[in-house]
Amino acid sequence: MRFSLTSRLVVFPLLLSMGGCASQSELTAIRLDTAHPQYASRECRNSIAAGEVHKDLKTATMVASPALILLSGGLLLPILAMNTGLDAADRVDASDMANQCGGRGQTSSEIASDVAVGAALGAAAGLPAK
Repeated sequence: MRFSLTSRLVVFPLLLSMGGCASQSELTAIRLDTAHPQYASRECRNSIAAGEVHKDLKTATMVASPALILLSGGLLLPILAMNTGLDAADRVDASDMANQCGGRGQTSSEIASDVAVGAALGAAAGLPAK
């Protein structure tokens, strides 16, 4: 999929700014029930701390992905594949976090479905999965 330089400079940042800025791990940590007994457990605290890496990765990919697409001349698939993998890892860790902290994590099929939808939307919009 090839775009003119003008459309790349205008459309990609515009679409990117409309995407979510928080990782699934970060959203899960915010939604946890702090009154649940498991929330105070060491496993829960470790899971929340481990989820911080996804916040940093999300920020980095939001900045780097459009630049890499632009610099590569519009090669979307390798960047989409990389970000889809990072999205899957984030969703798996968020699900584990919910389970460790007394919530309900997603099933493998729910995670796979969400990752597939994100990748399809990213491919359709010409942007990496969110």
